[in-house]
Amino acid sequence: MKRRRILAVILTGIILIAGMAGKYTGVSAESVNGISQKKDTKQVQWPKGPKKKSLSSESAILMEISTGQILYQKNIHKKHYPASITKILTTMLTAENCSNNEVVTFSETAVYGIEPGSSTVFTEVNEKLTIEQCLYAIMLESANEVCLGVGEYISGSIDAFVDKMNERVKELGLKGTHFNNPNGLPDPKHYTTAYDMAVIAREAMKSQTFRKVASTKSYQMPATNKHKERYWNNHHQMINGYQWPKYEYKYCIGGKTGYTNAAKNTLVTYAEKDGMELVCVIMRADGPKQGEPNEYTDTTSLLNYGFENYKKYTVDEQASDINKDLFNNYDSYFDSDASPIHLASESSVVLPKGVKLSQAKQEVSYDTDVKLEMGDNIIGHVTYTYGGRRVGSTDIIYTKSEDSFDKHLDAASREAVDEEIQQLKDSAQKDKEKENIWRKWRKVKDAMVGFFEIRVV
Repeated sequence: MKRRRILAVILTGIILIAGMAGKYTGVSAESVNGISQKKDTKQVQWPKGPKKKSLSSESAILMEISTGQILYQKNIHKKHYPASITKILTTMLTAENCSNNEVVTFSETAVYGIEPGSSTVFTEVNEKLTIEQCLYAIMLESANEVCLGVGEYISGSIDAFVDKMNERVKELGLKGTHFNNPNGLPDPKHYTTAYDMAVIAREAMKSQTFRKVASTKSYQMPATNKHKERYWNNHHQMINGYQWPKYEYKYCIGGKTGYTNAAKNTLVTYAEKDGMELVCVIMRADGPKQGEPNEYTDTTSLLNYGFENYKKYTVDEQASDINKDLFNNYDSYFDSDASPIHLASESSVVLPKGVKLSQAKQEVSYDTDVKLEMGDNIIGHVTYTYGGRRVGSTDIIYTKSEDSFDKHLDAASREAVDEEIQQLKDSAQKDKEKENIWRKWRKVKDAMVGFFEIRVV
């Protein structure tokens, strides 16, 4: 039994010290743990999406939600006015900071702080709405004054709420976005990009409250202290085609419309088919030509392209060589029925149809800076690439429990383990040095080949 525990600790040592000085990333065909990695190749054929000239929108992006992989792009970093798709972030922040039954009392600043003729549900001063009702007003009827009201309620002032919006943008690592109001009405300091908006839209889908509201076709609004019962409809025609039935899309699961003269038509659309969720962002689409709303035709074209050409794989024990070769084969070394080291569940990889998951390259990195605490600890990552593109990733989890297998080791056993781990560290360092030498040699070799090619010419 003691030998089994020692082997278990050594195995964990292999994983936890593989990073050397903090972090080590496996980049060759073989990792420091001796796990065979599948080589990647950049000479692959990727699906071709719609021709950019065929889209009426100036910018467009199609992103797979679970991985964040970009499946189509057109001018995705060009800055535009977002119009009412701004309200996705407003709704997300409201859902995160409030419970549904909290009550907002609307001030004069909120009620009268919008442009005449802009989208509204005609909220009155001192009218009371629950947070849930506010969310439906914002996402379905695009109520501008309600955005101002929830901003005041959450942060004390509209300006403070806008600061909160921009803080979240910064947290998401977005560089092309700055918001200056919660509703998207035109402002020179209020802009975003198709890429940034897709990232925000993807983040919003982590909220179950947001998912529910964004997918709702219509809402029966109860009577308030100022209004009788009303009915609100979702303006997104791919969800609720009450104006344009031909554009209803059976895979659509949510979205938000937007329009101002300055922004033209903007549209965010979520869709799901065969377990794969996509988000499509359209910015600055031209107005209808011969009665055709172009933001919907562009979106339908991109979503169809995504579903027809890509497939989502779920990373599990059977799908990963890392888990199969490293974790499962060593279960017998642990004093438990299951290994304490495993891959995160619900991780995904998205590949062109016809490409198998086994064809993707797996790149492993381990983080030794993490302090192990009771419960699940992320000790590393597996990144999947295909054709030079990142197609998914998952975390390597170490679950620490009260029954840790090394707690009963005596001093002599611990000394033996320490000695074994040191040898592993030395070996890993040598492997890393060999890799660096090989990389330098390849650079020299490439340079020499290039030199002689020039001389021949």
